Amino acid sequence: MLEIKKYNFMYAYKKLPIQMKASLWFVLSTVLLKGISFITVPIFTRLMDADQYGIYNVYLTWCEIFTVVGTFGFESCAYMCVLTKFNIKDRDEAESSLLELAFFLTTSLLLVFWFAGNQISKWIGLPKNIIMLMCVQIYFIPAVNFWSVKNRFQYKYKSLVFVSISMAVANAVLGILFLKNFFVRNQAIGRIFSIIIVQAVYGIALLNILLKEKKISISIKYWKWALKLHLPLLPHTLSLKILAGADKIMINTLIGATATALYSVSYSVAVVVNLIKTSIIDAIRPWIYTCLRDNKTDNVKNVMNGLLVFVSALTLVFVAFAPEVIKIVAPINYYEAIYCMPPVMISSFFTFLYSTFSIIEMYYEETKKVMVASISAAILNVILNAFLIPRYGYIAAAFTTLICYIFLAVFHFFMAEKVLRQHNISIGLFDGKMITGISLFLLISLGTFEYLYTKIIMRYIFIIVILLIIFVKRKYFINLLKIIRKK
Repeated sequence: MLEIKKYNFMYAYKKLPIQMKASLWFVLSTVLLKGISFITVPIFTRLMDADQYGIYNVYLTWCEIFTVVGTFGFESCAYMCVLTKFNIKDRDEAESSLLELAFFLTTSLLLVFWFAGNQISKWIGLPKNIIMLMCVQIYFIPAVNFWSVKNRFQYKYKSLVFVSISMAVANAVLGILFLKNFFVRNQAIGRIFSIIIVQAVYGIALLNILLKEKKISISIKYWKWALKLHLPLLPHTLSLKILAGADKIMINTLIGATATALYSVSYSVAVVVNLIKTSIIDAIRPWIYTCLRDNKTDNVKNVMNGLLVFVSALTLVFVAFAPEVIKIVAPINYYEAIYCMPPVMISSFFTFLYSTFSIIEMYYEETKKVMVASISAAILNVILNAFLIPRYGYIAAAFTTLICYIFLAVFHFFMAEKVLRQHNISIGLFDGKMITGISLFLLISLGTFEYLYTKIIMRYIFIIVILLIIFVKRKYFINLLKIIRKK
C-alpha cells in the first residue's frame, strides 16, 4: 500500500509543469533556509558576547547600506527588464554590461574607502580594515544575485536550491569554526570573516558561470540605460536600507552594543518570516510581469488575497508565541526583547505589502515616483528614533520602524493603483478592503499580545479563540490556498 502511494506521488510530481515544480522547490528551500537561520541564531547568541553580537549586527547593517551605493542593486529592476523584455541577442550583452558597471561602482567605493577610510571608520564605528574587507564582500554580491534571479526566471530550481542551501550551511559552519578556534576574543571580526570568505568563493564561481562564453565588452548604451533607470531608485533603495538599519545604528550610538544585541535578536527571528516573504515576492514577480505583459490579470487579486492571509497568519504565530521563541533562540538575558517582537514582525508584513505593490511600479519603470516616499520614511524614522530612543529605550525603535513601514505600504498601494490606471489596466490587482482588514487585525493583535505576555493563561485563551475562528472559516481559507496552488 505504501509503495502504491509512493508511486502515485512520484507520478503526480513528474506530471507537474516546470513552473509548479520550481515554485515547490523554492518554497522547500526557503523552509530549509528558515531552519538553518533559526538554528544558528541561538548558536551565535550563545557563542558570542552580547556586545560582540551587537557589533556584528551593526556591520551587517552598514554592509547592506554600502551595497546599495556600491552596486546600485541592478538585479532588482534593470536585470529583471533584461530577462523579460530583451531579445536573446541583446540579453547577453546587457547582462555582462550590468555586471561590469556594478564592478566599476564597487571599485569607486573601494577608492573612497581607501582615501577616506579613517574618517569613515570614526563615523560608522568600524575599523578601516573591516571596511575594506566589506568591499570584498560587496564585489561578489551582484554575481550571486544575478545568477539567482536568472535561475528563477529559467525555473532552474535544482541548481538554485543547491547553491542557496550550501551557501547558508557553509556560512554557519565556517562561522562556528572561526568562533570556537580562531576568534575567541574578537568574535565579531571572526563572524564577519566567515561571511566574507563564503561570499567571495561563491561569487567567483557564479560569476564564471554568468560570463562563460560571453564577450566581455563595455556597452555605454546599457550603462546609460541602467543608470537612468536606477539613479532615481538609488535614494529609494538607500532610504529603505537606512529605514531598516538606522534603528540598530542609533541604538548602538545612543545606548550601546548590548542594547543593539537585544534589539537584533527580534530581527534575527524576523529573518524567518522575511525569508519566506522574499521567496514569495521572488516567485510571484515573474508571474505578475508575465500577466501584465500578456494583459491577463484576472486572477492576480485572488492569488494576492491568499498570499496575504498566509503571510499574516505566519506573522501572527511569531507575535503570539514571542516569549517561547525568544527563550529558544537566546539566553535569558535577552528575554526583554519579547516586547520588540510584535512591532518587528508586523513590520515584516507591511514590507511584504509595499514590496508587492512596487512590482507594478518596477514593471512599468515608474522609478522616479517612489523616491520621495522612501526618503520621507527614512527621515521620519531617524527623527522619531532620535526623539524616542533616549526617552523610552531601544524598544521604541521597533514601533517607529513599524510606523514608517505602514506609511510606505499606504503610499505604494495608491501609487500602484495610479500606475495601473495610467496603463489602462481596469481590473484592480489588489483588494483594498482585505488589506485594510488584515492590517487592522494585526495592529489590534500587537497591542493585545504586548499586554498578555505576562499573563500566560489569558494569552493562550486568546490564541485558542483565534484558532476557533480559523476553524469555523476553514473552507474560505482552503479555497484561497487552492487558488494559490493553481497559479
